[in-house]
Amino acid sequence: MTADMCEQYHTILAEFYYKNMKSCVFTEAYVFAEAENKIKELVTYLKEGEAYVFGYLADNQLVGYVWGYIHNFREEQRIYVNEIHVKEEWRSCGIGKQLLNEIEKEAEIHKIKALYIHAEAGNEKAIKLYKKEGFKIERVQLRKSL
Repeated sequence: MTADMCEQYHTILAEFYYKNMKSCVFTEAYVFAEAENKIKELVTYLKEGEAYVFGYLADNQLVGYVWGYIHNFREEQRIYVNEIHVKEEWRSCGIGKQLLNEIEKEAEIHKIKALYIHAEAGNEKAIKLYKKEGFKIERVQLRKSL
């Protein structure tokens, strides 16, 4: 997706981002305006050539997208999959797989040898998809409430 396309689909992208953030365990205070600002940042990153975004259109509507960018991690250049979202009614149709494949193709173009992604521990469907697509668990993050 181009920056112009992201601006065209700004509201739905913000809705996707907001839903992903609200599904996280520790985001009760997250508000929609923050998601809108994040999509504005995304447009800026695209204009500067610092992000890759692929969308999936069905029935003339955006039903899923993936956003990644090049990031150095422990002496290795990778593409970090910052965000992936597929509308609930379109899940389990192979769209997530296709979106991840597009990011993988982008990595190959740039001779990048790895992707990485984060998932909420309880998001079993996403973790299952990522493992099926060849992702391996690399780190585990723990938190203790005080």
